[in-house]
Amino acid sequence: MFRLMADKLKKFGRRRLRYVWLTGEMIKRNFLSAMEYRTAFLIQVGGMILNDFGLLLIWVIFFQKFPSINGWHFEDMALVFALATINYGLTLFAFRGLHDIARSVSSGELDHFLSAPVNPLWHVATSRAGISDIGDTLFGVIVYCLFTGEVTLEKTGVFAVVVLVSGVIMFSFMVLMQSLAFYVGRFEDAADQLFFLLIGFALYPQNIFHGALKVVMLTIVPAYFAATLPVELVRSFNWRWLGVLVAFAVFITALALWVFNRGLKRYESGNLINTRM
Repeated sequence: MFRLMADKLKKFGRRRLRYVWLTGEMIKRNFLSAMEYRTAFLIQVGGMILNDFGLLLIWVIFFQKFPSINGWHFEDMALVFALATINYGLTLFAFRGLHDIARSVSSGELDHFLSAPVNPLWHVATSRAGISDIGDTLFGVIVYCLFTGEVTLEKTGVFAVVVLVSGVIMFSFMVLMQSLAFYVGRFEDAADQLFFLLIGFALYPQNIFHGALKVVMLTIVPAYFAATLPVELVRSFNWRWLGVLVAFAVFITALALWVFNRGLKRYESGNLINTRM
């Protein structure tokens, strides 16, 4: 019995490692494809960095007038920007195809991804890369290194961990919103708006929200878990709150996968089952 369980675990691990390798290959392919048009690539990345700096500049001016917001200073706001933009950039660069789930469900084009012998969610997610989103990631790294106060090895280690966990939350939230198209139909615009609502709220200090809006930040649009709690952990690390963050990441990931897989079983489409070459 134990040998059987061990064999199953080995097979499970091999499958996961295979998808990690395949994801790396897809990212590499998309990146090399973008580099064929190097000038356009650099313009897109540079434009995204300038756009992000423009948003941060607003907070620079704000904190010059008001040095503190409920205990938050500019360095804390810079941490929020670094965390959010790195997560956004990495997630959409590697898995831009997630934005296509709702549209594919509505149009019936999801059949393209079901015809291949791979996980359909992974197939959709890696089908497209957000090349310009590399600029967001570079911007986040620059902001972290230059504007978040003293950069230590311990602080950077905690930051890397919370970036990973909050990145899982952002990915899962996108899957969850896009998967609602299986149930309500024509949900692509709403799914995109809800995701960008998460990004928008994540770029504000959550301690300025109160009452019903605070509840929304903790539940419907989990900006607190995607940005504020990770930043608080970097500011003052606490194992208990890290456990809360990880637990929420596990919960929303499980929920997103359940909603997607259940919706996939309900999926009905036209005669569009063609193999994408």
